[in-house]
Amino acid sequence: MLVAVLILLLGAGAAAAIVLTGGEDETEPSATAASEKSPIDSSDEETTEAEPPETESDGYPPVARQDMETAIESALLTYHENVVTRDFRSAWALLSSRKRQQNVAEYGYGEWRRAQESLTEDLDPYGLTARIDALEGEGVARVMVTGMGWSAPSSSCSEWSGLTWAKYEGGEWTYDPGYSTTSARRRVWEPRADELLGANC
Repeated sequence: MLVAVLILLLGAGAAAAIVLTGGEDETEPSATAASEKSPIDSSDEETTEAEPPETESDGYPPVARQDMETAIESALLTYHENVVTRDFRSAWALLSSRKRQQNVAEYGYGEWRRAQESLTEDLDPYGLTARIDALEGEGVARVMVTGMGWSAPSSSCSEWSGLTWAKYEGGEWTYDPGYSTTSARRRVWEPRADELLGANC
């Protein structure tokens, strides 16, 4: 009887040990099991998320403001490089559609070209920098341009700088210069024309 009781107690102890320790499993975990993580495991890992765009509406690309500035600066630099190298067709293509329409309606492509040609000898665009001054809505950015050299002999300045505009349309930034481009802009900026790009030269 005593022996039987001892055997039962030993068996119960072994069973309890297996239950408490979970036993030994020599099989490898499945790929699914190996990739699953508990909430504790997941919270221990660092996660990196892309910085959300600063603006996604009102006609602007869904990117940070700094990225918009970089793209605008590139468009304005390319425009002025085209003017200096007399590639007027390429410069024309970088204007906003409404600016091209205005130019054609008011004085035509030929007159616009002659006006741009008057800049070619004295403008040095290669130091151009652009900083967004304000986002005005409908994809329009008002931009402060600095860094372009100006060497006209009779000029009162040596830098072609000031405020101008860029417009996001068709998936790219275009050049949208001048206070006369819209009536709303004219009301605000015609009295302040001396603040605009090149006005003081």
